[in-house]
Amino acid sequence: MLTVTAEHALAAAEEIDRRQDKGEWCGLLAGMTMSIKDNIDMAGVATTAGSKILAENVANRDAFVVERLQRAGAVVVGKANLHEWVLGPTSQSTHYGPVRNPWDTTRIPGGSSGGSGASLAAGMCVGSIGSDTGGSIRIPAAFCGVAGLRPSIGRVSCRGSVPVSAWFDTLGPMARRVVDVARIFTVIAGHDPDDPISEDRPVPNVMVDIDRPVAGLRLGVQRRWFFDDLAPEQEIALETALRVFRSAGVEIVEVDLGDVEKSHELLAFKVLLADAYNVHKDRLDSRPGDFGRDVYTRVMLGREVKGHEYAAALRWNESFKQRLRQVFGNVDAILSPATPFGAPLAEGGLQGDAWFGTIRKLTRFTFCWSFAGVPALSVPCGHDRDGMPLGMQITAPWFDETTALRLGHAYQGLTTHHERRPAATTAAGPPGGGGP
Repeated sequence: MLTVTAEHALAAAEEIDRRQDKGEWCGLLAGMTMSIKDNIDMAGVATTAGSKILAENVANRDAFVVERLQRAGAVVVGKANLHEWVLGPTSQSTHYGPVRNPWDTTRIPGGSSGGSGASLAAGMCVGSIGSDTGGSIRIPAAFCGVAGLRPSIGRVSCRGSVPVSAWFDTLGPMARRVVDVARIFTVIAGHDPDDPISEDRPVPNVMVDIDRPVAGLRLGVQRRWFFDDLAPEQEIALETALRVFRSAGVEIVEVDLGDVEKSHELLAFKVLLADAYNVHKDRLDSRPGDFGRDVYTRVMLGREVKGHEYAAALRWNESFKQRLRQVFGNVDAILSPATPFGAPLAEGGLQGDAWFGTIRKLTRFTFCWSFAGVPALSVPCGHDRDGMPLGMQITAPWFDETTALRLGHAYQGLTTHHERRPAATTAAGPPGGGGP
């Protein structure tokens, strides 16, 4: 956590107690403790985005999602650490210190919403809000053993957050239990006229449908690429998850998404880097020494992306989304790994080709769903040989977060992966699970 909002949290909790004592309804999230990723504004509190440049950037207005959360009775306990400028999957902060994984503090928690995932795994809060451009909710959710939803683009307003790429950014909920993710999503989803990307369309009441049986749903699987070069435990976990879904009456269907693997290269290393350079070009010129080395190096690569390369990436994405529409005409959702393996060691202070190769690998399965703009839910599905959590993604059609959440909730009703706790937090953590 970069900022702990203790006084604010205690005052909010006491007010909820007073109102509940009078028999008042205090909202869907009444008393739920929440951390907020520190690229999201909370009035009167610094929004640093993990950057030295924004160290004194105190927000004068709540972000849209913070307004919604507090109106629903959530108790915000602080601002969560992250990868600098929301641009990296490790959350090893140059300026404020690294986020450590509560399951093993020598390992990364994922990123860029690493503080959100770690604060949940450590039992500091029940829910969190992260942001996801290329996987920044789903990767830390997988590495920290919690659930995290990247909603459809436009479903949740990004107003009041530090951007990476406006069209591909989205904010989303994280929690240990999918039902809590659904509860938070119900609160924060909706149209915001102050956000040009926000979609003005009805938001279904997910909580009404969350317990509906999933028997009869069709779940797509593409083994090519998605099942290639996985850690053995990850492959076993996915195969076991498919058996769990079959036992619940879900039909497993083989699908073909074509050259889906191109999404990683085109979005991660063309579109997003060019967009990030556009966001930061003035800062890069005036304060280059105030960027962490890894972020500076990556953002400067965006300067070299040519217009025709950017255009070609967008044209490929149009064809990919068309193929995906056809696939979703035959299945209700798609299952894939969140990452190829569990959380790696935080080696070498982000140095060395081998380390960067590892970082590149761990993001390979999240970018395709970001590029398409569809909702994707990361759910704990097992543990590796070192006891580190593993995660899978459940991806649904555009604006059908309900189906992804129903499937994730049903899976958690038949498994106990989400009930396990890091050893260091078992004694002091919230009830509901045993040790590792």
